[in-house]
Amino acid sequence: MTTRPDMSEYRAKAEDALRLSRATGTRRVVSNRGPSHAHAVTDVLVSNAETSLAFLCRNFSTEVFDAARIEEFLAQPGARLQILVDADLDAARPTALSALTEYMAGDDPRIQVRRLATPSPIHLGIADGRDTRVETDVASRKATVVFGDAAFAAGAAQRFKALWDASRRVAVTEIPAAA
Repeated sequence: MTTRPDMSEYRAKAEDALRLSRATGTRRVVSNRGPSHAHAVTDVLVSNAETSLAFLCRNFSTEVFDAARIEEFLAQPGARLQILVDADLDAARPTALSALTEYMAGDDPRIQVRRLATPSPIHLGIADGRDTRVETDVASRKATVVFGDAAFAAGAAQRFKALWDASRRVAVTEIPAAA
């Protein structure tokens, strides 16, 4: 297992931008590049979301997503997570979904997962319709994070919904077991 570089300074920068956006009602932008930055800023999005998260990503990898943080989010009343993957889910690529399948079951699942037929040229994350991470280079994970811009988030959400509607549902049985 590889160790992550210390991202505490970067994470603090992202948290400060989020706090300032909420305190002032203005948009704040943070640049993001590479898996360590992606992991740190995704943690900020997840940790500060109240009711809704939506992610378009390759396979909800453990490299970027922390299942324990997702569980903390899902423990909040009314919390919902939509995940749209654009790659196969297989045991060769660890997915954080492996630890979260219980939230996909039942009549009112807190997690819904769908699969695109083809890879997306962008990946994105939207928290509570106001904070957005748009990854414009999925290979290098180059992204821009925009905190506190509901109009920008609405545009991302509209793209997400169009892709969601054109995708197929992923069943719990398709999620590879945790290694």
